[in-house]
Amino acid sequence: MLLVLGPVVAAASLAYPPMFRVWTVPREQHLALIRTHRLAWTLISAGFTVATVMTAAGLVVLAGAIPVDDGSKAVIAAAAVGYAIAGTLWCAVLAIRARTTPAFADMVAAGTPTEPAETVVGDALGGLFAAFILITGAALVAVALVLTATGVVAQPVGGLAALIAAFAAVGFLAFGDMLPAVVYLPTELVGIAILLGWS
Repeated sequence: MLLVLGPVVAAASLAYPPMFRVWTVPREQHLALIRTHRLAWTLISAGFTVATVMTAAGLVVLAGAIPVDDGSKAVIAAAAVGYAIAGTLWCAVLAIRARTTPAFADMVAAGTPTEPAETVVGDALGGLFAAFILITGAALVAVALVLTATGVVAQPVGGLAALIAAFAAVGFLAFGDMLPAVVYLPTELVGIAILLGWS
């Protein structure tokens, strides 16, 4: 249930219609939207934080609960630790972004220069985000492959989860960015498969 509900919480935090465009508009409009809808921006960060904590907890519970050999349990446990470390970095990004982006929006609205602070903050967040995506992608590929190999989830589901996780990491390396929502999909699929007995 934790693996299933975590991504649902993240999706729910994005459900405020005025903020749908915030990810696709140019910088000035992006900042103006955040300045106008500060609470929604904070709730988005809170939603992803809760989703990350729930997913990490779900992976820890999974590592202790699945009826597989000790080696497979160890891989799942290591992946859960990796996910938790990466998730901590992502939560740091969310916390910093929740405070700094509205501040930059206020500065732009007042005609105050935002540089070099905006570039420095952006570079720091970019480094944390890169580590989050790459570690999470690797951890979730390992989880999906072990669950598939041990018959805990059906091969089509486990294979798709592994492909999505790999796409997140490889896509980030190729394009320099990745929608964070993508890394919640593999655990959603695995959680649904386990709950419904798709093995």
